[in-house]
Amino acid sequence: MEPAISSPFTPSLAFCGYSGSGKTELLLHCLKLLKARGFSPAVLKSSSEVHVAIASKDSQRFFDEGAVGVGFVDPAQVLLHLPGRDFFQRSVDSELQLRRQVPFDILLREGGKQSSEWKVVCLHPSQGIPVLDNSSVLAFWAGVPGSKKPAMADQLTIPCFGPGEEIKLLDHCLEKLRTMRRQQTLKAAVLVGGQSSRMGYPKAWMQISGHPMGLKLAHLLEELLGVGRVVFGGSLPPIPVDWSFSNHQELERYAVIPDRVQGFGPWGGLLGLWESEPNTTWLVVGCDYPRLHLEALEWLLSKRDPLRLATLARHQIGPLETMIGIYEPGFRYLLEAAWLDGGKQINRRMQQWPLQILNVPKHLEVCWQGINTPADLEKLLQQTAVQQQ
Repeated sequence: MEPAISSPFTPSLAFCGYSGSGKTELLLHCLKLLKARGFSPAVLKSSSEVHVAIASKDSQRFFDEGAVGVGFVDPAQVLLHLPGRDFFQRSVDSELQLRRQVPFDILLREGGKQSSEWKVVCLHPSQGIPVLDNSSVLAFWAGVPGSKKPAMADQLTIPCFGPGEEIKLLDHCLEKLRTMRRQQTLKAAVLVGGQSSRMGYPKAWMQISGHPMGLKLAHLLEELLGVGRVVFGGSLPPIPVDWSFSNHQELERYAVIPDRVQGFGPWGGLLGLWESEPNTTWLVVGCDYPRLHLEALEWLLSKRDPLRLATLARHQIGPLETMIGIYEPGFRYLLEAAWLDGGKQINRRMQQWPLQILNVPKHLEVCWQGINTPADLEKLLQQTAVQQQ
């Protein structure tokens, strides 16, 4: 599998400024705050040359405040420091290398003032601020004695924070990042590539209330997001010979995006969606949820946190329901790493990943109940008949 292109919309925040401007101390404080809020942050630190002894000491400080992984980058190499092991790799894409090794949901960078990352600029008491692109600055930090708010801050409408305002600074930056993420593309996909071996018939084309299940779900997602924002993910099962002309017409309205890899279940379909649109957030629905309705999807969408890798729901008792969920582009890194590691036990791995996991409201629980066997389908049809009487 070829590596994913690093997404410019991955939640990340750079702390930059001259040496002595308080970058490290502010980053450490933000790490602690993020950890307390349930985030799993990682750190990348840039320098002109990485020294193992210094890097080991610095990374321990980051670990102590809540970092789940640390990378040190210079022009020649990347040193990844993870629990229990250190190793060097050539510097190809430091963020990708770190993401492939440890699951995290937000990346804090120290340094990188010339990068395109969203930044907090730390002010030096005598040297001020470095020359940089002001369009990517979210906030100024005057946390070192003698530093002060720059005159340009008011002109650029960029807030400046000082000692004791670390929480306000972090809240401001997180809200800005959330707003920018919500402005990126959100689409929906009905995943139809499963073999339906237990059902003995393609679940995507099961007739529910006179409509094929796959088309019924696609219409529901269109009602939520609008026409032109829904696709089918995976290889379409064979079309029934007795399909009506109107069903054929309806199906032709939707793009079909194939799996990126085979033998990876529905996750190959999700990777295929990102292969087609790398920076899109995908609301995915498996084709075996006949009771799903608009209120349930609206509830899930209202609970989305775009800084988390995914927003999912579960019953009070039972496994995590992964086939009705909102998956942010950063989730792609975890799937690719899992595939390269054999592609097994994804649901179990997800229990350890930093995801937004909600409890399904009691009145919506039926929406998250799938059907997998002919007995499940027969029970559903009987319940539907009783309700229609």
